[in-house]
Amino acid sequence: MELAHSLLLNEEAYSQLGDVQKAEFIFDWLRYLEKLLLATSRSDVREKQKTLVEQLLSLLNSSPGPPTRKLLAKNLAILYSIGDTFSVYETIDKCNDLIRSKDDSPSYLPTKL
Repeated sequence: MELAHSLLLNEEAYSQLGDVQKAEFIFDWLRYLEKLLLATSRSDVREKQKTLVEQLLSLLNSSPGPPTRKLLAKNLAILYSIGDTFSVYETIDKCNDLIRSKDDSPSYLPTKL
């Protein structure tokens, strides 16, 4: 899981994993990212912020479990508190759209934002 230890998600390594391994890879990367964001300089975070926000939001769309959602939220909060807040409203809008797009049918009941 050393491939999960970078500021940006290693999408090449991620795409080669199975479903169970993908979930573990994402969880490990998010745990590492939380620590890394706090230790990384503001300029480095701002440089990669747009890509990082896109990656985090794409993970949110994949309906992760509660622990992963919590880490996603924490990382987005840290990212916007350290980096630029220029896209925070776009992120909130995307989260609201995601909530609106979910229906209350039994297939979506286990999925929360």
